[in-house]
Amino acid sequence: PIKSSAASDVYKRQIIDKIGSNLTKWTMASFMGRVNYGFKGRYLFTGSVRYDGSSRLAEGHKWVAFPSVALAWRVSEEAFMKKQNFLSNLKLRAGWGKTGNSSIDPYMTRGGLGLSTYVWDNGASEVLGYAPSIMANSELTWETTKQWNVGVDFGFFNNRLSGTVDLYLQHTSDLLLERQIPVVSGFGSVLSNVGETKNKGIEISLSSLNINTKSFQWTTDVMFYANKESIESLYNGKVDDIGNKWFIGHPINVHYDYEKIGIWQNTSEDLAEMEEFNKNGANFKSGDIKIWDNGDKKITEADRKILGSTSPKFIASMVNSISYKGFDFSIFLYASVGAMLNNNIEYLNKPGRANSIVIDYWTPTNPTNAYPRPSVDNASPAYVKSLQYEKADFIRVRNITLGYTLPEKLLKKIRARKIRVYLSANNPFVITGFSGIDPEGARGYTAPSASTWMGGVNLSF
Repeated sequence: PIKSSAASDVYKRQIIDKIGSNLTKWTMASFMGRVNYGFKGRYLFTGSVRYDGSSRLAEGHKWVAFPSVALAWRVSEEAFMKKQNFLSNLKLRAGWGKTGNSSIDPYMTRGGLGLSTYVWDNGASEVLGYAPSIMANSELTWETTKQWNVGVDFGFFNNRLSGTVDLYLQHTSDLLLERQIPVVSGFGSVLSNVGETKNKGIEISLSSLNINTKSFQWTTDVMFYANKESIESLYNGKVDDIGNKWFIGHPINVHYDYEKIGIWQNTSEDLAEMEEFNKNGANFKSGDIKIWDNGDKKITEADRKILGSTSPKFIASMVNSISYKGFDFSIFLYASVGAMLNNNIEYLNKPGRANSIVIDYWTPTNPTNAYPRPSVDNASPAYVKSLQYEKADFIRVRNITLGYTLPEKLLKKIRARKIRVYLSANNPFVITGFSGIDPEGARGYTAPSASTWMGGVNLSF
């Protein structure tokens, strides 16, 4: 018990100004069964089913069954294939399956509270309070994906050339996405099961033994992957959701904005066209950013368009490995084509008098179409964001390694089993037209992919 008056005063002045916790708890339970059947080593069947439950989802929507089935035929094991030696391996495959995703933060179905302070008595006193900060959704359920797959495994010339080809079609429904809602509801967005998407694509992998002699070997591995993603429907059917930048027939993550098509010049043609825009409320001058227009000579919301997607149209890689006597060399190339990034670099918003890197600004004596004229105040150029969208195609050298293993005669003299010296470079350089720091590292913003050079010795005694 507190007896002294001084201690009592200290106790009375202690005020709890917030209550909170970072503790979260969630559980996942799964039950699975599988049946495998093979007949004569040529006809194969696999069937399985999973029954998964997630505490993250709403009551009554936690448990879902996910079945799958796959068939395969080893054609190369058939009797009619034994008389030829051209095709050394051939296997046909087909499968169907259903998978699920429940990767959301715990308690999203119940919503959340945020700390608020209420002022009373004209600011004389404050009262701690909590208000809803996350909108609850008691209908959240599994995001499910159904996928068809057909493929072929093959090998030629005693598997000197081998590979696989896979075609797939994915249909995803009830996507777990944040959907924007009118702010008059008290919330800016709500996590919902929204619409359907479709993915279709092809995956190809090839391996070849190009040269195989006693002293010289050369192998090549190639991979190619292409995917096309599209939104099939949304919460309101086959209607675009411009607020979320979701469009039917297009990928989920797209850049939707005004498109820069150049810089307004001092030519008679540009001056006459600028006058038409300025009559309709614009204020264009020579050196300003020129925006794509739908033909009505007005820059409005109707002139925004889908510029591109953050996802590449295809990716490819190739690994070449060469060994000659004691030397070994390998190089790994990786390419990405078709993606567009928002190159949000700060210097694009700098006025002309600010200390910045060298930029190809427009001036009367430098009529470039790259960047608008420099400003003398702190105002950013109109439609400056249109400068940030860039194609992010690149070819990167992932790894180069050169090594040498000492010959056995020399190893015996020093009583060693193996000694190999090597030099390796990871991400030594990239070839790209992207003007940002790196089209892959940090998705093009401020951090490049790390480049590492290493040298070493492997010893075995």
